[in-house]
Amino acid sequence: MTERMIEANRVELCTEPFGDSTDPAILLLQGVVASMLWWEDGFCRLLADAGRFVIRYDHRDTGRSVTYEPGRPGYTGTDLVADAVGVLDGYDVPAAHVVGVSAGGAFAQLLALDFPAIMLGQSRSSIYRSIEKGRPSPSRVQDRRPLPDPPPCRGSASRGRGSGS
Repeated sequence: MTERMIEANRVELCTEPFGDSTDPAILLLQGVVASMLWWEDGFCRLLADAGRFVIRYDHRDTGRSVTYEPGRPGYTGTDLVADAVGVLDGYDVPAAHVVGVSAGGAFAQLLALDFPAIMLGQSRSSIYRSIEKGRPSPSRVQDRRPLPDPPPCRGSASRGRGSGS
């Protein structure tokens, strides 16, 4: 596949899709210091070959996405969570399975809390305690159930999301 720049929340994010966009989607969330390339091409293709539309992307200040002056990020963890929704919107994906590693696992949990209508399921690994004050600690939650087949896609009007995108 080829990289595609998506405008999400007024910033440019570098993304890369794998597979058929009509298949059920999987959004891969990496931690804040690793690029989307941490999700190896072979892994993404394996998922796509199994009938999934896979999207990986670089967070702000990572890889080819927007960068900020060192030590002066112009964003918060909440913005990074909203960016994930913006990436899905950029591909016209109404809902997805979300897989997060490291801080991406915490972002997956926050997506489930703040945007439950876009979540078909989630899987997390090596998640940190809390990325924002007042949030539950993701490190105390374990979810090892396999992801079920997704329900039929719903239109974007049924998401019930806030104005994050």
